[in-house]
Amino acid sequence: MIYHEQQLPEDVINRSLQHKEVLQKAEVREQGTKDARNSSISWIKNNFTLQEYFRYIQATNNLFWNYELTDIEPMQYTEYGKGQYYNWHIDTHNKPYKNGLIRKLSFIVFLSSDFSGGEFDISEKDPRKKNRYITITNEKNKMIVFHSADWHRVRPVKTGTRNTIVGWVLGPKWK
Repeated sequence: MIYHEQQLPEDVINRSLQHKEVLQKAEVREQGTKDARNSSISWIKNNFTLQEYFRYIQATNNLFWNYELTDIEPMQYTEYGKGQYYNWHIDTHNKPYKNGLIRKLSFIVFLSSDFSGGEFDISEKDPRKKNRYITITNEKNKMIVFHSADWHRVRPVKTGTRNTIVGWVLGPKWK
């Protein structure tokens, strides 16, 4: 498992938050259980904002993976209040989109730090490890980029509100 973390400039984040839509209860359609997730979401669809984030992800991709990336999906602004969570899941789908693209890289940007709980865990996929996941600290403005097929979760928030932006970058099917 490889992931990359970096700080995003505050002005980039603030510009993106100006374009978020109205919050709604999150739904999960492909994880096989209605209890997979408990949070509220909003979408960020502004093309300039999406392309700005795409450039950050592409630069990270060029350093670590060199995947063929061609597009970015609308980003999701997410709020987790006390007791809210997102159980173990992956961001890939069973088949490509109609345009032939698949999710290759996922990212999360932590927007708040005045909460407890809500830890972000990514699976290590190494059977030799005692703990098969690592916990990434929630640090305001930190962006984590990771492979969309890596299992990850958000543990329940204990106090406060956890705010994030998440997104997915696409490319053609693996060769």
